[in-house]
Amino acid sequence: MDNGSRNTPQRRERDRTLAVLHALMELGSGPHHFRSIANRTGLEDSEVHRRLRQLFRAQLCDRPHYGYWELRPATTTSQSDTPAGLVHPSTTPLLGAAALLEGIHRRTQQVVLLHTYSPVSGERLCISAVGASDPRFRRELAITPEAVDRLRRAPLDSDAPGLAMLANLAGQDTPLRDDLRRIRSAQVAATDAPLPGWELVSTPVRRLPGAPAVPGAEPRVVAAVSILAPQRSRGDALVAYGRLLRNAALAAVETSVVIAQPRFATTHAA
Repeated sequence: MDNGSRNTPQRRERDRTLAVLHALMELGSGPHHFRSIANRTGLEDSEVHRRLRQLFRAQLCDRPHYGYWELRPATTTSQSDTPAGLVHPSTTPLLGAAALLEGIHRRTQQVVLLHTYSPVSGERLCISAVGASDPRFRRELAITPEAVDRLRRAPLDSDAPGLAMLANLAGQDTPLRDDLRRIRSAQVAATDAPLPGWELVSTPVRRLPGAPAVPGAEPRVVAAVSILAPQRSRGDALVAYGRLLRNAALAAVETSVVIAQPRFATTHAA
């Protein structure tokens, strides 16, 4: 039995949980009656109850009173609290990718960014951010407003997220300069960030969680997930961040599911 066959029950489980989470996200902030949620999923009531309890245990939703459920504020406000201009306007983040970023943010309490790249312009583009409402981060962005543009969009060879992708875009037999060869070997890149006094630690992502996948035809890399941390985090903390990112990205891609129903599908454009 191949890995795809072994993972089928697990993928089906995640599919159903994501369907309920997606229904809550479609309904928006505030409490929603169970029936309104269930009607959007196409699942049996008992299954929806089970998934809601699972989301509650994962701290993604709450039950403010009997029969009503709502997303936790961190789930609904992470994008609306993002500083203007940080996320590229031509992209739509995927549901599974948002969950990946939320999980990393909960474990590190640092700003987490997701970049993809444009093969046309050769730039890396920020498509999602979590934790960007941090008061210190927003204060320093206000002092250095030009950093917002550079975090949102920059040449691939500018800093860690672009380098993490660039090192993996070339074929295995393509000669690489020394820094890219080391990044490809470690699957982690670390550089100064465009925001003075901050550091970027990044790892490449082969497929965004929740994105359609064609067996045997997945690209070498589609994105990079990064932790944006104050430079006082240098040393052992940055090594730990790199390990956490690499493991989280691998786990998210290996266990992610593709939601086949059109109403649940999402796409992104670089």
